[in-house]
Amino acid sequence: MKNYDRIKTILVIDDEPGIHKSLEYLLKPEYSMHAALSGIEGIQKAKDVSPDIILLDLIMPQMGGMEVLKKLKQLENDIPVIIFTGHGSIDSAIQAIKLGAADYIEKPFDGCKLKQIVEECIEKKKSSQNLSNRQDIIGESPQIKKVWQNVERYGITDLPILLYGESGTGKELFAKAIHKISRRRQESMVPIDCSIIPEALFESELFGYEKGAFTGANIQKPGHMFLADKGTFFLDEISNLPLQYQAKLLRVIQEQQYTPLGSTTSKTVDLRFISSSNVNLEESIQNGSFRSDLYYRISGVCIEIPPLREREGDIELLIRHFVSKYALQLNKPNLEISDTTMELLLSYPWPGNVRQLNHTIHAAVASADLVVLPDHFPTIQKILCSSTIQRIPYSSTIQRASDHEKENGEITFNMNISCDVTKQINLKDLEKKLTTKFEDSIIIEIQKRFALNRTELAKFLGIDPKTLRTRQMEY
Repeated sequence: MKNYDRIKTILVIDDEPGIHKSLEYLLKPEYSMHAALSGIEGIQKAKDVSPDIILLDLIMPQMGGMEVLKKLKQLENDIPVIIFTGHGSIDSAIQAIKLGAADYIEKPFDGCKLKQIVEECIEKKKSSQNLSNRQDIIGESPQIKKVWQNVERYGITDLPILLYGESGTGKELFAKAIHKISRRRQESMVPIDCSIIPEALFESELFGYEKGAFTGANIQKPGHMFLADKGTFFLDEISNLPLQYQAKLLRVIQEQQYTPLGSTTSKTVDLRFISSSNVNLEESIQNGSFRSDLYYRISGVCIEIPPLREREGDIELLIRHFVSKYALQLNKPNLEISDTTMELLLSYPWPGNVRQLNHTIHAAVASADLVVLPDHFPTIQKILCSSTIQRIPYSSTIQRASDHEKENGEITFNMNISCDVTKQINLKDLEKKLTTKFEDSIIIEIQKRFALNRTELAKFLGIDPKTLRTRQMEY
């Protein structure tokens, strides 16, 4: 037991007397135990005792656990509530955590695991550990603060999390932050990028193989899942996982077992799954490229990471951070960035998000002497100076560049907007569609003028080739 100032108190709200006896046997004398056999009694004892932790059963007569949880949260006493839920009732656990529960554990529960959860909830309440995980992610915008609220709320649980966001928004960094505040933080987080592994190697990479499993398998090799056992398994860009392996992954999640290539024996693993996607998986389900049953297994909680262009005030913050970071690394401590350069960078939409901004600033700092100037960003200057946006209402076409404009190296797009004002309008969705449409038009025009292949085009735009691959354009 940790040496706290006093013995911590636990209130158990459960209508089964046998549960109270089991918990008292398990948790005494480390904790002072209080019992309530109904929701009404539990709410009153929570007021009287002010426990450090509440253990609450979801299924009780008269007043169910969800209603009790709502009333406990109305007391505003910040007491962590751990939910008891039936085996496989993950939907109930998710709903409870959204209502403010700190964590959940399935019945029949494992005693050691319960003690670990209780201890971690007390530790979390006692310390400010979560804030230390923000050091790798720069941002103070309301949008990024909302992401952090969800990360800190769901990170300590074992719920599967799906991170949505465009390429370069920092999904892997947030996955690492979730792992660092989870109960598995002492174990490994093992990432696998589903977008770069050849389809023929997926099974051997995920599950490993036995010696002699195929030609060239001269030794036994453990897969990524074996390496992640007891820790976190991060499936980056999971939309790229082939359908046949989606079925095998689903079996692993459901049964916590897998079979290496060439083996006849299953291996048991204990994993927390975090996934990411830069495409809408619900749309992928509709077009048949993603399994609905796998989607529901990995999306216990969905957290959307906003693109850089939607993060109010964060672009300037990130620019100054990266300039300082790379100036220090490159032994240029007095390096500054001019106001004109800052205006130039703030006017650029950054389609490759934080990753593109990071690489672009790094290159500029490397070539600068005393001041970072607009000339250190020739690609951005060329793109911004060669395009003019005119928004004209009540139409729906993009007018391409004329021959005269092509000769002068300019592109003028007349973006005509139309929307049905008789229906509810989602301005955020409208802005996103317009931005994407404009970016796609510029990319297509540049590719046609200079006849660049995908790699060359990505380099010209200063973005990752994977970003281009995920955009649904014909060029």
